[in-house]
Amino acid sequence: MNDSATPDLHSFLALGWDRLRAGVAEPTAAARTMTLATTGLSGWPQARTVVLRGADQASGLLTVHTDGASEKVAEIRMDQRASLLVWDDEENLQIRLRVEVEERPRKYLAKLWERIPESARRVYGGAPYPGYAIASPQDHHSEGDFGRFAVLDCAVVEVELLRITPIRHYRAVYRVSEGFKGTWLAP
Repeated sequence: MNDSATPDLHSFLALGWDRLRAGVAEPTAAARTMTLATTGLSGWPQARTVVLRGADQASGLLTVHTDGASEKVAEIRMDQRASLLVWDDEENLQIRLRVEVEERPRKYLAKLWERIPESARRVYGGAPYPGYAIASPQDHHSEGDFGRFAVLDCAVVEVELLRITPIRHYRAVYRVSEGFKGTWLAP
């Protein structure tokens, strides 16, 4: 998108989804790692980085993998509402997403697990569980455990885009309740 060209709402949303899909396809793309914010078990907001594994605009679904023993999974089981945030430096684009997260049923995970390289499986498992205090980094033992592999499907209910250019900032919001038609917002 050219800095001097004013985007229309449709092309602006297309840019956001293009950048999300790039996060799945390209290991160095900005949307590859995004911030997931949940309501913590203590009531305090919690934010952490997750790796984007799927982005499907037609279904409005984003997917991430995680260790099922992590606190984020317990938080999502308590409150499915969450936010995802990406800053794309290449496009000077902030992508904020409100999502409703569901843990994918275990019966659908085996084929995904098979596609994960053996060396990468070790992040889904290990002892002690994520977040437990340990005396030193050597006190954690990583080992892949299919029983701890979890897939989080994030149904997008709102997309907010903010693009910063030298000429003008552009900001719009798209809501599932409005068919993602979009509304311009003051930046």
